[in-house]
Amino acid sequence: MQGTIGLELAREHHPDLIILDLHLPDMPGTKVLERLKAEPATRTIPIIVLTADASQRQSQLARRLGATDYLTKPLDVPRFIEVISLNLPPSAQSRTRRSK
Repeated sequence: MQGTIGLELAREHHPDLIILDLHLPDMPGTKVLERLKAEPATRTIPIIVLTADASQRQSQLARRLGATDYLTKPLDVPRFIEVISLNLPPSAQSRTRRSK
Protein backbone atom coordinates (compact mmCIF):
# COMPACT_ATOMS: atom_id res chain seq x y z
CA MET A 1 0.00 0.00 0.00
CA GLN A 2 0.99 3.64 -0.13
CA GLY A 3 1.57 5.96 2.80
CA THR A 4 -0.92 8.57 1.62
CA ILE A 5 -3.67 5.97 1.31
CA GLY A 6 -2.79 4.55 4.71
CA LEU A 7 -3.05 8.00 6.29
CA GLU A 8 -6.46 8.57 4.73
CA LEU A 9 -7.72 5.15 5.84
CA ALA A 10 -6.46 5.68 9.40
CA ARG A 11 -8.23 9.05 9.64
CA GLU A 12 -11.44 7.67 8.19
CA HIS A 13 -11.67 4.33 9.99
CA HIS A 14 -9.61 4.84 13.19
CA PRO A 15 -8.39 1.21 13.41
CA ASP A 16 -7.54 -0.50 16.70
CA LEU A 17 -3.96 -1.10 15.50
CA ILE A 18 -1.74 -0.19 12.54
CA ILE A 19 1.02 -2.37 11.12
CA LEU A 20 3.39 -0.11 9.20
CA ASP A 21 6.16 -0.94 6.75
CA LEU A 22 8.93 1.64 6.58
CA HIS A 23 9.59 1.20 2.86
CA LEU A 24 6.56 2.53 1.01
CA PRO A 25 6.53 3.60 -2.63
CA ASP A 26 5.30 7.16 -2.12
CA MET A 27 6.87 8.27 1.18
CA PRO A 28 9.05 6.90 3.96
CA GLY A 29 7.18 4.99 6.66
CA THR A 30 8.82 7.24 9.25
CA LYS A 31 6.98 10.19 7.68
CA VAL A 32 3.70 8.27 7.89
CA LEU A 33 4.45 7.50 11.54
CA GLU A 34 5.19 11.16 12.26
CA ARG A 35 1.95 12.30 10.66
CA LEU A 36 -0.15 9.69 12.45
CA LYS A 37 1.31 10.66 15.82
CA ALA A 38 0.92 14.39 15.10
CA GLU A 39 -2.83 14.21 14.43
CA PRO A 40 -5.22 14.13 17.40
CA ALA A 41 -7.55 11.69 15.60
CA THR A 42 -4.82 9.07 15.10
CA ARG A 43 -2.15 9.72 17.73
CA THR A 44 -3.46 7.12 20.20
CA ILE A 45 -3.60 4.25 17.69
CA PRO A 46 -0.84 1.71 18.47
CA ILE A 47 1.56 1.44 15.53
CA ILE A 48 3.67 -1.67 15.05
CA VAL A 49 6.49 -1.24 12.56
CA LEU A 50 7.16 -4.37 10.50
CA THR A 51 10.21 -4.04 8.26
CA ALA A 52 13.24 -5.78 6.81
CA ASP A 53 15.45 -3.00 8.25
CA ALA A 54 16.92 -4.57 11.38
CA SER A 55 19.30 -1.71 12.15
CA GLN A 56 19.31 -0.41 15.70
CA ARG A 57 19.38 3.17 14.40
CA GLN A 58 16.14 2.69 12.47
CA SER A 59 14.48 0.91 15.40
CA GLN A 60 15.43 3.73 17.77
CA LEU A 61 14.17 6.35 15.31
CA ALA A 62 10.81 4.61 14.91
CA ARG A 63 10.38 4.35 18.67
CA ARG A 64 11.29 8.02 19.14
CA LEU A 65 8.65 8.90 16.56
CA GLY A 66 6.03 6.95 18.50
CA ALA A 67 6.08 3.36 17.25
CA THR A 68 4.65 1.03 19.87
CA ASP A 69 6.90 -1.83 18.78
CA TYR A 70 9.39 -2.67 16.03
CA LEU A 71 9.41 -6.10 14.39
CA THR A 72 11.74 -7.26 11.65
CA LYS A 73 11.50 -9.72 8.79
CA PRO A 74 11.71 -12.61 8.53
CA LEU A 75 8.69 -12.57 10.77
CA ASP A 76 8.87 -14.33 14.13
CA VAL A 77 5.21 -15.42 14.17
CA PRO A 78 4.90 -16.16 17.92
CA ARG A 79 6.44 -12.74 18.73
CA PHE A 80 4.15 -11.08 16.17
CA ILE A 81 1.07 -12.63 17.78
CA GLU A 82 2.30 -11.60 21.23
CA VAL A 83 2.86 -7.98 20.15
CA ILE A 84 -0.54 -7.79 18.47
CA SER A 85 -2.25 -9.27 21.55
CA LEU A 86 -0.50 -6.84 23.88
CA ASN A 87 -1.51 -3.83 21.80
CA LEU A 88 -5.10 -4.54 20.84
CA PRO A 89 -7.65 -2.97 23.17
CA PRO A 90 -9.73 -5.52 25.10
CA SER A 91 -12.83 -4.76 23.01
CA ALA A 92 -10.96 -5.62 19.79
CA GLN A 93 -9.54 -8.80 21.31
CA SER A 94 -13.02 -10.06 22.19
CA ARG A 95 -14.25 -9.22 18.64
CA THR A 96 -11.32 -11.15 17.21
CA ARG A 97 -12.05 -14.22 19.35
CA ARG A 98 -15.75 -14.18 18.41
CA SER A 99 -14.97 -14.05 14.68
CA LYS A 100 -12.88 -17.25 14.75
